[in-house]
Amino acid sequence: MSRRDVLAAGAGLAVAAGGLNAHAAISPNGAPPMKDVTPFKIDVPQARLDWIKSRIKEAQWPDVPEGEPWQYGTSDAALKDLANYMVTKYDWRAREAAMNKHQHFKAKVEDYEIHFMYEKGSGSNPQPLIMTHGWPGSFVEFLKAIDMIAHPEKFGGNAEDAFTVICPSIPGFGFSSKPKKPISSREVAALWDKMMTQNLGYSSYVTQGGDYGAQISNWLGAEGGGCKAVHLNFLLGVGGPVVTDEDKASMARWGQVYMKEGGYIHIQSTKPLTLSYAMTDSPLGVTAWIFEKMKTWSDTTNGDPWSVYTRDEVLDNIMVYLVTNTFGTASWMYTGGATPAPPVPGVITKPTAVAHFPGELVFWPKSYAERQYKLVQWTEMPHGGHFAAYEQPKLFSEDVLKFGKTLRT
Repeated sequence: MSRRDVLAAGAGLAVAAGGLNAHAAISPNGAPPMKDVTPFKIDVPQARLDWIKSRIKEAQWPDVPEGEPWQYGTSDAALKDLANYMVTKYDWRAREAAMNKHQHFKAKVEDYEIHFMYEKGSGSNPQPLIMTHGWPGSFVEFLKAIDMIAHPEKFGGNAEDAFTVICPSIPGFGFSSKPKKPISSREVAALWDKMMTQNLGYSSYVTQGGDYGAQISNWLGAEGGGCKAVHLNFLLGVGGPVVTDEDKASMARWGQVYMKEGGYIHIQSTKPLTLSYAMTDSPLGVTAWIFEKMKTWSDTTNGDPWSVYTRDEVLDNIMVYLVTNTFGTASWMYTGGATPAPPVPGVITKPTAVAHFPGELVFWPKSYAERQYKLVQWTEMPHGGHFAAYEQPKLFSEDVLKFGKTLRT
């Protein structure tokens, strides 16, 4: 097989057998009838896996300046450790099988094939919940939380509090189809609303998100016809004036973080294609780029990423980008998706819950949220950072379930 064929194989991901065409109406585990939805199974071609491993083994490593291990970017020692684990111990097939324990589908929404992970909730009337990842995340962020939210009775809770959970991949990310040009969070929200109401047949649903998932959820709260409530674990860029001392302190903090950590934002929002040429050809580069963000943005102990994640968990997220060759198209989100949502204070009148995880680098205060939303729940978490559901699945899930009880009453 030629190198071009191997690279192209990343797109050759199998749909589960069963003979269903793109217009079949299906009803998994008692869900409402689905329209233009087909079963999907993650099944990455072996040629793609072999190419990734060979490129990691053959990678050329840069010179490293003296200084603290993470001072100038990804730690050389930590990355070499992770790369060694990747080629000697990491088992994608086992991890793939674990992902496939949940149902996966693809929905035809406008010109897109939207991949989503699905878990039917317990109880007599589970509320539909769409949970959206951000960058550099993926649907795997929710793997540890999805059962806690869909089946709370298995974790000491009540089955009647359950949600039916839908975890989609944003176009250009993972197993969803790729846009032809950058797509905005507002456009993604419109796709989500159509998918939930038309493809999946729900009359109403709750939205949850962090990072870009929070922006998408904001737009759903403002404009989604079927959206009845919003849960966020990230509060930034929702528009409105900066008026209080707390607002000003958050804005100042954002400026500091941007100057120290914002290099990726600038390049991905201005010249993402130039970066993509290097990343598409370098699994080590993608691993370094995403690993550094997962470490820096998470609530670690003494800066140790392995105090929060296992190596398998970090690599699961990175591999979603590698096996689908979507580092480039995912980075486009920064050119088309950075518009704050929504720009008018108080426009989100749906009940809103906000969970503040202390490891988040920047987070606007409660007083700001009270002006922007119909805020019914605010939770100060004891632990956790940017990838809340991945870092602290129990705290995250309990907060979502608590919000769900509020909505039921």
